[in-house]
Amino acid sequence: MAGKTERIQLDKKHLERWLAEALVPVEPSARFLRRLRARLVRYHGGRFFSGWMLLVVVATVIILFITVVRLFVRGISAWIGLIGGFGRKRREPVEPQSVSV
Repeated sequence: MAGKTERIQLDKKHLERWLAEALVPVEPSARFLRRLRARLVRYHGGRFFSGWMLLVVVATVIILFITVVRLFVRGISAWIGLIGGFGRKRREPVEPQSVSV
């Protein structure tokens, strides 16, 4: 039967012997080691800043600057509105006027 598998009980020594035969250590090729070292140097930071990191940092600084400027302008306009409101209340009260057309 092709679809049915049998379970074989292996003792510890038989399993160790089979693994010793199957898992033979191999020496990596020089080309593989050279490519691996090149990737590790690149991944571990051959340069201090990459181009993408610099772009993200500059964009973040610009967005933060725009946010702070907008917050400052809103604060100033709110302060001017408060001063104008208090100044208007100190003057004589304004009575509504009817306008006929």
